Amino acid sequence: MMEAPKQMDFLRAPPSIGSVIKGGAPVTSMSYHRDGTHLFVTSQEDSKLRLVDCLKGTSDKPAIQCIREGVRLVEPTHHNQCVLFTGKGSKTQPLIQRNAIHYLSLYDNKILRNFKGHAGEITDLNMSPVDDTFLSSSTDRTVRLWNVQQAGCLAEMELPSTVDGAPHACFDSTGLVFGITAPMAAGSGHFIHLYDARNYSGGAFAELKLQQSNIEKAIHSKGVAPELAMVLSRSEWTSIKFDKSGKQLLVTGKKGLVMTLDGFDGTITNVFSNPSSTNGELSACFTPDDRTILTGNEDGSIHCWNAKNGNLLRKLEGHTNRVGCVAANPKYAQVASACSNTALWNW
Repeated sequence: MMEAPKQMDFLRAPPSIGSVIKGGAPVTSMSYHRDGTHLFVTSQEDSKLRLVDCLKGTSDKPAIQCIREGVRLVEPTHHNQCVLFTGKGSKTQPLIQRNAIHYLSLYDNKILRNFKGHAGEITDLNMSPVDDTFLSSSTDRTVRLWNVQQAGCLAEMELPSTVDGAPHACFDSTGLVFGITAPMAAGSGHFIHLYDARNYSGGAFAELKLQQSNIEKAIHSKGVAPELAMVLSRSEWTSIKFDKSGKQLLVTGKKGLVMTLDGFDGTITNVFSNPSSTNGELSACFTPDDRTILTGNEDGSIHCWNAKNGNLLRKLEGHTNRVGCVAANPKYAQVASACSNTALWNW
């Protein structure tokens, strides 16, 4: 496998499956380390966390079993053998312990630190690309900023009183800005707040609103039936991600919602419609060159979209069940996708 070219070519020379790592339960989270040689994969059903060697295409070490803590989300840190993870924990634990975030060394299978504060299930974990801070968001309607080197929360972001649901948060590729989204009351739309990571205590420097009616119009303009467009426009958002340039935000939601927003004013720039994936939430990601968006589908396929014009470039097929996670390698010409098994696609 060679260094990633400026453009991963899905149209003329699509990738093929180079290796498959078998799993025993649906994958719930998957993330590459920034070195491109390690991929971390979790499955909530069997409480397992797996380390994949992306160059070999193997998972040589036995999966780490996280029975007591549970494991649903995983986020790499700057050390390639240390991750942040969170799960549902045990029902016998207090809520603050059940919803803790754990800092784990995979080298010796040891939890180095626990981060407690959230009273609801964690919806996002996102590491800063430039330092040891990370963001977490939760169904308790809070977003917190932490540092892996200390147990206490650095800050809790103040969200509007009209927030009606779980927020989502992420850093941009420079680590200088982070964004927070949260649903407005009565399904009327979403807030999008942007913060200076160096001056977050001053509040958001941009407070944007995306109305539900505008989402519905954008979806309908893609040829989606009016009834389905209305349902999708009201669906719960499940993640946000900046592209590498910081100019776009990728939003995923339940019932198959995937769209991009302008990173400066929050307007909708594209909607990626797949009528066959309207029963659940999709996983989606940008490729490192920002040219392509990958989405996993209910039928086991992966759609490769032109990020600029929204055209479908390629449909990759290889999974037999729903593709719950997709990710693009930040350094090498490789993408990963997972149902219960994890596939590495190489050029």
